[in-house]
Amino acid sequence: MNLIDSTKNTALSVTGRAKEIAGFTFKNEDLQYEGKADQITANLRKARARGVGAVDSLKKAVGI
Repeated sequence: MNLIDSTKNTALSVTGRAKEIAGFTFKNEDLQYEGKADQITANLRKARARGVGAVDSLKKAVGI
């Protein structure tokens, strides 16, 4: 994962957490769930990048 993607994922995760807290504070379930969805999206993107990195490492180790 490059620096730009990492920064975008971190920003999405942080804003998602802020939305979740704001939704909880102001009793706005839609905002709360939107924040959770943003956090899940960021986590999935991070996991995908780790998987791609693992596959690349495996290819390099095998010599493909």
